[in-house]
Formats: sequence, C-alpha cells, structure tokens
Amino acid sequence: MNSRSKLFLAMMGAAMVQAQSADNYYRYGQRKRYPIPDSGNGFSKTPIKVTDSRQLREFSIKGHKVMAFSKKDAITRLKHQKKI
Repeated sequence: MNSRSKLFLAMMGAAMVQAQSADNYYRYGQRKRYPIPDSGNGFSKTPIKVTDSRQLREFSIKGHKVMAFSKKDAITRLKHQKKI
C-alpha cells in the first residue's frame, strides 16, 4: 500500500467519524434549544399593531365610485367586485 492510499483511508475514516458524531448530535437532542416565547427574553405575546399611514380617497371610474388608496388600487377593487 502506498502513502497516497494510506492517506486516503485515513481521511475516509475521519470523515466517517465526523458523520457519525453529527448523526448523534441530532439524534440525542443535543442541538441548541430555542427559547420559549413567554420566558421574558424579548418576545411578547401581544402582536405588533400595524398602522397604515395612507388615506383612502374617492375615485370615480366609469361611473362607479370607489374608495381606494390610488387609482390603480381603485381599478383593482372594481375588478374584484366585477363592475368593470
């Protein structure tokens, strides 16, 4: 056996040991546990309230009046209502 094949076998053996230890890492629950949301670590049970800074305006498109944020949004709303 030449030195190159010995080196290859040694590297394969190290790779197999590494794969086996990685398998045990997940199998026995040794991975990092994530904190419980209500344990006082920065998480909150109450959801964040999103405030919309845009204002609805009234648009008249093909005789239909609709309240929307923009003209494009007004057209989309009318299409959903199947009025255009």
